[in-house]
Amino acid sequence: MLRHRLLLATLATLSLLTVQPLLAATVQVGGCKSGLANYPTISAAITGAPSGSTIDVCPGTYAEQVTITKSLNLTGVASGTADQALITVPSTGLVQNATSFFGEPVAAQVLVLGPGSVNITNLAVDGTGGDMACSSWLAGIFYASGSSGTVNHVRASNQIDTTCGVGIWAENGGTSSQSVTVRNSSVYNVDSAGIFAGSGITPTLSVSLNNNVVSASSAVADIDVDSVNGTVSNGNISNASFGVFDSSSGVSVTANTIIGSTTGIYLANGGTASNNQVSGGGEGILLGASGATINGNTIVSNTTAGVELGCFAASLSANTINDAPVGLDSVPASASLGTNNFFNTTTTITGGCADTAIASPRAMAMRTNVSSNVGEQWHTPATPFGTRTK
Repeated sequence: MLRHRLLLATLATLSLLTVQPLLAATVQVGGCKSGLANYPTISAAITGAPSGSTIDVCPGTYAEQVTITKSLNLTGVASGTADQALITVPSTGLVQNATSFFGEPVAAQVLVLGPGSVNITNLAVDGTGGDMACSSWLAGIFYASGSSGTVNHVRASNQIDTTCGVGIWAENGGTSSQSVTVRNSSVYNVDSAGIFAGSGITPTLSVSLNNNVVSASSAVADIDVDSVNGTVSNGNISNASFGVFDSSSGVSVTANTIIGSTTGIYLANGGTASNNQVSGGGEGILLGASGATINGNTIVSNTTAGVELGCFAASLSANTINDAPVGLDSVPASASLGTNNFFNTTTTITGGCADTAIASPRAMAMRTNVSSNVGEQWHTPATPFGTRTK
């Protein structure tokens, strides 16, 4: 009987030893913590850690392309007075490691390939030296189709790739719904879009872009949301051609501060813009379709118009427009106008829209300029001036 019990105990111990490596764990990269398994690179830790693990990345510079194919938490940690884990371009350069659902080759510095949830916290991703002359798109962080997760307290910068650089890119080309949150993060010095989120004709990606600082001075758009649902809120957005380029009817652009963008907010397909502070650009808000709701925005010091409706019907109320040649331009008779406030505005409201399908000459010129620059006209390396079809 005793031998039998000892045998059972031994078998149970061996079983636990066999199962234990498959359980989620906390491991580290860089050796700054005691008592944790240590890996020499982030990629090695991802390979070695079981799904669901937390990988603590010690302060330092990690010149590698990282691919995540399992659910996990990737977190930069402090050690002493140091608190930056920086992912940079390898000395041999970047290589294509993904294809977007638009068919574009992508070289992602951090690539997330579902399933499960991948959360990235307190890391910096620097694209200096990654310019491939647009032979592939360069993305600092890329959530590919089928991936979900949260990006929190992350910095993406210097994704410069001959107009094909994106700081943080999330997409979903599949039929199952996914969600990506980007919050409390900063993006700057990229040359296509600071943050891009997109899915197919039927939106299957929900995004929450909250409390981010995006200043992408050489980019077409600081934030570009294309056929997704969700919110762009509480951001500090500046200095791109478009502060927020919104071609998603299911996105609410709310409580952002947008400064120095040629167009503060472009609502290409309806949507909502509310309680934003927009200043120092051409037009504060520009419409590309009927159905938008524009409420409670403060629009100051714009050289063209506070809101350029372009003869598209919209609902506007409680907006304050100060210091603009035109407050509300090309307003159709079908628009719903509540009480809006105007100060130092040469002309508060212009009409001239005989038909909502025929925009004013100035609005037509503005939308021609839009379509030649951004959004659905994003180029691919193969067709640099082509049109996305999805």
